[in-house]
Amino acid sequence: MAENKPTNRERLREITDGIEQGIKELFESEKYMRYLSVMSRFHRYSVNNTMLIYMQKPDATLVAGYNKWKDQFERHVKKGRAWHYHHRPHTV
Repeated sequence: MAENKPTNRERLREITDGIEQGIKELFESEKYMRYLSVMSRFHRYSVNNTMLIYMQKPDATLVAGYNKWKDQFERHVKKGRAWHYHHRPHTV
């Protein structure tokens, strides 16, 4: 009995359609829109640092190191306060 095995062309079309649908869903997703919003606020930061900001505090409006907060903004971190990990920014 002959099997109805898809041809290479049919399999390629199925794979391509699946990839196209996945990409479309990704770019239309709410999560992607939130990531773009973070990227727009921190466009001088590297992709890795932008991703760290997005994962830790997507609504952040300003990112600075401890000394900059203390010296330039005269803000102090309260003892026991949670902190966020962030690499030094790499401008692009």
